[in-house]
Amino acid sequence: MAVFGLLHGAWHDSSCWEPLAGYLEAAGHTCIAPELPLHDPAAGYERRARPAIEALAGTEGDVIVVAHSQSSGLGALVAAAVPVSLLVYLCPRMGGLELPDDAPTPFREGFPFPPNLANGTSAWDPDRAREVMYARLDADRAQALVDRLQPMAMPPDSYPLKDQPDVPIALIYAAKNEFFEPAFERFVASSLLGVEPIEIPGGHFPMAEDPEALAILLERLAE
Repeated sequence: MAVFGLLHGAWHDSSCWEPLAGYLEAAGHTCIAPELPLHDPAAGYERRARPAIEALAGTEGDVIVVAHSQSSGLGALVAAAVPVSLLVYLCPRMGGLELPDDAPTPFREGFPFPPNLANGTSAWDPDRAREVMYARLDADRAQALVDRLQPMAMPPDSYPLKDQPDVPIALIYAAKNEFFEPAFERFVASSLLGVEPIEIPGGHFPMAEDPEALAILLERLAE
């Protein structure tokens, strides 16, 4: 049985993992989903990763870090700080990577990001979030995410890692991702990480859209 360290992305908190964690825990695994200060304009990369590093420090057995979306850069920091058996990038932004000039554009053309506020954060209007981010989810799961939306702030510092951690890596991308172009995800996996990308159906939140299928995939990767 494995320990899954689940790192949430921007505008969300650890509750976004609850549907997936239910399936993994029912299969006998342990799930640790720390709260990350992605809402804090003063929190640099290392401070954002610290809750996960502290939560996973000293954990015995196989540790699988699953870093969603903006937390992909934090997943690498965690894997560089604590023993990790596998680092899974799930629908990742990969903001810590230095991209070559010929890299595909990361974002879907015209994606309506919320505006930046004077305090350095951005925040979704709940109705707009439901329409843009959660249209593929059933009503109850969409509402649960809407109810727990957080502000988001970009880190004020430069990314501290020059290289990827020396651990096995997998990259899972969603064919209908609302945020990111599949071509970008495939390019990152094959050209920058040297791994075969894994495509799943659906959108940016597979942990809520089809958590059972994602749990099965993660268990297979952890074997």
